[in-house]
Amino acid sequence: MRKPLIGVIGVTAGLYKEKIPDFVDNLDRYFKCFVKENFWFADTISFPALYARDKVDKSFQEMKKLNVDGIIIIFLSYSPSLIIEPVLKKYNIPVLIWNTQQIMEISENFSGEDMMNNHGMHGVQDLTSLLLRNKIPFSLITGHSKQKDTLLEVEKWCRCACVANDLQRIRVGRIGGIFKDMGDFSVPNSFIKKNLGPTVINIDINHLSESAGNVPRKVIQKTMMDDKKKYIIDNNLDDKTLENEIRLEYGIRKFIEEYRIEAITINFTCFKGKYGCEAIPFASISKMMSEGVGYAGEGDALGAISVWILNKLAKTAMFTEMFSTDYKNNRIFMSHMGESNLLMAKNPEEIKLIKKDMSISCANTSTAMFLFQLKPGNITLFNLAPCGENGFRMITTNGYIEDTKLFPDITAPHFLLRINGDVRKFLTDYSLLGGTHHLAMAYGDFTDDIRMLSDILGMEFFKI
Repeated sequence: MRKPLIGVIGVTAGLYKEKIPDFVDNLDRYFKCFVKENFWFADTISFPALYARDKVDKSFQEMKKLNVDGIIIIFLSYSPSLIIEPVLKKYNIPVLIWNTQQIMEISENFSGEDMMNNHGMHGVQDLTSLLLRNKIPFSLITGHSKQKDTLLEVEKWCRCACVANDLQRIRVGRIGGIFKDMGDFSVPNSFIKKNLGPTVINIDINHLSESAGNVPRKVIQKTMMDDKKKYIIDNNLDDKTLENEIRLEYGIRKFIEEYRIEAITINFTCFKGKYGCEAIPFASISKMMSEGVGYAGEGDALGAISVWILNKLAKTAMFTEMFSTDYKNNRIFMSHMGESNLLMAKNPEEIKLIKKDMSISCANTSTAMFLFQLKPGNITLFNLAPCGENGFRMITTNGYIEDTKLFPDITAPHFLLRINGDVRKFLTDYSLLGGTHHLAMAYGDFTDDIRMLSDILGMEFFKI
């Protein structure tokens, strides 16, 4: 993930500039040091202390031209809200108000000078009251820069602003259309563009067949040799099936480069045994997902975007789906046809490359897929759910992947997820919130990151 580009402005009052200019000069010197010391995690653009509406507006103009990911406002002293509020209304840039000050504590030696240097909070209250009344979006963090959790929250906001900005320009490739009659994620591409930002590109399966059919045999043979050295090859996996799978890998990679795609979704039902696209290449998809490409099955662009988002927040993520419920032990059996993230393997040296029958798509066809046990640990599930005219809502929950061996009769990636709380309530709440049947998953707790991102994007957020 790239470094966020953040505008940081310090505001004060025009009255102070007029009556006590030396005070404003001192605030400005402090502000320059503050930005230098505390924003190591971002590239920053800052200005001398701002005290008039035209100066605030000019700073926003410059930051807009530079396409900053977000703007942080720091009250160096009191500053009246009406030099800021009209500007925020004018520019559609994510804004964080960091309610902070110079001193960490009020000691017995607290002086009039200390009071003057540390009285920005009522400026924050003036502005936030007005913004809420006028329904102008903003984020708010309160705390001192010496409080590590405060600075981590500010860093998190900057990363989320970066993701929100990049989300407006990413391109999602959809190969083979949408699975017939699957309605939960079936929303128009124009709706996704308008309410979320990404551009969805529909790619004809015949185009993939042509692209994959032209991959040089020596390139395929080299990758086959590499895969055979790196993974445990199942006895049932023949060279022809693996060769077909790798040919498709390079065809898809060519698309990713040609269309500048960062997320992709593939409908397995469109693979009908034709040369160049015999069957959906699950092993290749798993490799790409491990490299950071967003992915979802069955033409689900929203699912692919969800995995892309969680990739950016958590560094690696995976596509998955709920299948069966263990009511007794509050667990859910999670799986999908053949996609997995290799970076999530409990024992990377035990990853198997197996043959998977794909007669469900076309008779007498098969593909290659990876099979391995996922490492146990706490995870975050994330879903991007359509909610009518309101666009989308973000739904999250936490759980724990149990340290259980693979079921020998199941030739698909799978694991058992223990839900925090009663699984019945979780499943009811999830469906009543409109969660779709495809999810993104990552190790760790990223629910607060997702909450921040939803706040920046102006979306509803629900944690179950």
